[in-house]
Amino acid sequence: MIRMYRTPILAAVIAAISPLPALAQPADLPIPPATTAEYPAGVKVLKTKAGAVYTDKSGHTLYGMDLRTLIRWNPDPSKYCQAECAKLWEPLLAPKDAKANIIFPQGFGGNRARPGTPPPPLPAGFVTPQTAPDWSVIEGAAGLQWIYKGWNMVFVRKGSKPGSSEFDGAEQMTWNTLKFIPPVPILTAPGAISPKFVDGAYALADKDGRLLFSGTCAKDCAGWVPLPAALASRGIGEWSVSNSGDRPQWLYRGKAVFYSAGDNPLFVPAGALVLRP
Repeated sequence: MIRMYRTPILAAVIAAISPLPALAQPADLPIPPATTAEYPAGVKVLKTKAGAVYTDKSGHTLYGMDLRTLIRWNPDPSKYCQAECAKLWEPLLAPKDAKANIIFPQGFGGNRARPGTPPPPLPAGFVTPQTAPDWSVIEGAAGLQWIYKGWNMVFVRKGSKPGSSEFDGAEQMTWNTLKFIPPVPILTAPGAISPKFVDGAYALADKDGRLLFSGTCAKDCAGWVPLPAALASRGIGEWSVSNSGDRPQWLYRGKAVFYSAGDNPLFVPAGALVLRP
């Protein structure tokens, strides 16, 4: 049985680096948004200047060992952290009564025992990394341990002090702070509007990913492009339509909505207020 607990947001951060050479991709693979506020016992969320991260019960930042950085050259990346690695990194172990629900190699890229053939069927109760919940359990080198989003085996750096994250991305992105991305908000909005996670918070964007904003333009208003509404558009939720201009324009919470005419979709002009869900 996997025990989960609802936890509050607390504070702290930790550092990390592994001396073992790991051939990895050159960029951090993004972690999808969370889908739950229930975490393993002792796990909390900490807001930092660099963004929100998960921590253990002592306030040490949790790090994910991304199996995708090791999968092409390690026979079983779930057993990678042994010997010298285990001297530096401590796995976040699952409860003794927990049961693994992810197994390598099922779902990790084919049948390694017989390349080119489909992997064997998943045992009962197991899921693939692509369908795994936020927090799952896998058999690691030290026993059953937590794995986040199906790919990131969870560790802390031994002997490190809370408050340091300078080794985020160590060993060519093998080790990364376990970043907390809030669940995607559910919108009641025109079909072309969607949430966009920017600088640690969700903002509203149009179909081209351009941030939407309201406000008052004092000068150089050419960059303030009204968000057009179709002629037959009707209001929805906190959105309404204004017909006072040359063409219908969307209003959000009673204020006219704009986007920038510039090339940078994240640009917001002076005097503008980014729209939030």
